[in-house]
Amino acid sequence: MGVFVAVLALGTSAWSMAYLAGQTRAAAEQTGIGNAVAAVSANDTALRAWREVHPLMLERPGTRGHFHDGRPLPEDPEERDGVVTIAELLAGVLCNGVHPHRKGPGSDGAAPWTAYRRQMLAAGPALRDLVRERPERWPGLGTPLPADPSS
Repeated sequence: MGVFVAVLALGTSAWSMAYLAGQTRAAAEQTGIGNAVAAVSANDTALRAWREVHPLMLERPGTRGHFHDGRPLPEDPEERDGVVTIAELLAGVLCNGVHPHRKGPGSDGAAPWTAYRRQMLAAGPALRDLVRERPERWPGLGTPLPADPSS
């Protein structure tokens, strides 16, 4: 009888371990799916915000050059404020695109946002100066920051 109980206990333990391994594998798959959904959602949020910035550039002819063509900030205070406001919005978009992908395990969605961030900071003094002045507002956005061509 003692041998029977020992064999039964061993069999039950083995079955429990196999069942637990299956449950652990299923939980890991669910976590991976959850991370992928979170990355897609974060990307969608950033793209939606990005699409809202471009009409502001269209409303102000010549603004695009301050972000893509290396044109310095305008001298006129009102025009300058408009460009700085667009730069703040654009910095937020870039943070929303890069940050969640860096934090999400297994997310490979940061690469396009990282490339776009580098391009925008290199070509846009308005954005680069803003991020350089207030790096705490947009953590990780200016790391590494392109060299300032005026220095």
